[in-house]
This record gives sequence, C-alpha cells and structure tokens, in this order.
Amino acid sequence: MKLTDDITTLGGLAATFELLARGWTKRQLAAAVHTGAIVRVRQGWYANQSTAGHHQRAVRVGGRLTCSSGAYALGLWLYPPPKLHVAVIRSTSRLRNPHDRTKRLTRHPDAHTIVHWTDRHATSNRYIASIRQILLDMVWCYSPEIVVAAVDAALHAGMIRLQDWLSDIDHLPSRLRKLLQRVDAASQSFLESIMRFRLGMLGIRARLQVHISGVGHVDLIIGTTLVIELDGWQFHKDRDQFEEDRRRDARLALMGYRVLRFTYRQLTRQWRVVRATVEGCMARGDHN
Repeated sequence: MKLTDDITTLGGLAATFELLARGWTKRQLAAAVHTGAIVRVRQGWYANQSTAGHHQRAVRVGGRLTCSSGAYALGLWLYPPPKLHVAVIRSTSRLRNPHDRTKRLTRHPDAHTIVHWTDRHATSNRYIASIRQILLDMVWCYSPEIVVAAVDAALHAGMIRLQDWLSDIDHLPSRLRKLLQRVDAASQSFLESIMRFRLGMLGIRARLQVHISGVGHVDLIIGTTLVIELDGWQFHKDRDQFEEDRRRDARLALMGYRVLRFTYRQLTRQWRVVRATVEGCMARGDHN
C-alpha cells in the first residue's frame, strides 16, 4: 500500500506514531515530504497533497475547522469565509501560523485567523469540529439570522437534532436565545432561511416549501395567496430552468396567487426595497 493510501485510510491526516505502527520509517516520511508526495502540516502530523488547503491550515494552527469555516466545509455555507476559524482545545500550546508551521502564531499573528478555544473533544473528522460546536461558535461571530440559516441547513440535512440545538443555546441570554430558536428544518436554502427570519422579525409569518397542486413546491407563502420565490446567486445559467420558473409564475397567477420573485443580490443588498414590496402587497390584501 502507498503511503498516501495509508494516510487516506487514517482520515486524511496521520500522526507520526500511526504511520510508524503501519511499518513506515521516519526516513521514508522525510523523503516523501522532500519529494512533495505528502505534506508535514505540523510537527508529528502528515497530510496528502490533495487535502484541501483550509483543512491543512486549521491543523497547522493546532486545531480543527469551526464556525463558518467548518460550516463551509460541511456544505452549510454559501461561499469560502474571508477568515479561517479554528477550534483549539484549551490545553493546546505552541499554536502555529496557518501558512508557516515554523512560526508561532503568538509571534507571527495572522489577521485572517480566528481561534475558538474549547473544552470539547467531539469532532466531525480529523479536520473539522463537531457540528454542534461549529454552530455554537458561529453565535459569537455572526448575526442571529446567519446562524439560523446555518442551523436550518444542518437540520434539513439531518446533521443535528432540534433538541440538541435548543440544549446548546439554553445558557445564552434570553433575547438572543429566542432569536436562535427560530429555526426550521423545512428550509432548503440560505436565502429561504434569511427571508423567513427577516419577515418573522417584522411579525410576518411565512411558511416554507408549501406544495401547490399543478405547480409544485414554492419557496415561501404568506397568508394563502402571496407567494415568494427566491433566485440564488447562480440563477439563470440554465435556460430550461428559467423557462420553467416563468411557466410556474404564469400558472400561479392564473390560479389567483400573487408572485414576488427576488434575487440573492436584492435580498442581501436591497432589503429595504424587498421589505417595502412585501408590505405593500400585504397592505393591498394580496396575501388573502
């Protein structure tokens, strides 16, 4: 078996003692690093060249990906976060700069690295913290609506149980806890979660993924007839999907529904316009 195969078998990250136990020698490990076959990410730890860069950087610091970095690695986040968030056990010493294992993080700090100190040992794998820790760490770095969107995605994917999330946030201040309880496993996208959360803050109840005969599921519906459809940031690359959405909109209009369609950019950068549009439609009674 190849050295890289052994490292893969061990979860993509292997300690020196684990490789020695499999029959490899320190000289062979050093030679593999020298030729570029593997990477010494941190003293005593090796990874394959194919291992994602942000995974290697987290290990080099001395921990595992957490917060938005962990959420992105697990598919719960839209885009690579601008900062590296690393969960580190409190007893860990000699943290390293994520880009250079020879430099101590305390002496060579990195403005794009956030360390989350923790007492927890549970992990998703050797590179990523547990999903419960990832989501709880997000509470301290992001707004409640962003955290709720990530929790929605985790609930929808079956990565976490609702009762576990409610238990994890039970110690938080009352107002923050109430906001973070507004999760919904029915959400199928970041945009749906953000839209539902913001409408909820306005006292507007919107139901997610409602099935309408002859049309299928719509993203959100307010009352009985005001439908909201959300187009992601990569929308309209597929012409067939573009045509299908227009067919659905026409069908809904024929059935007496009012359809509002918003884009990723509108929701994230033009919220005042979106809010005014929704409230204007409701003032006219379009939702009933």
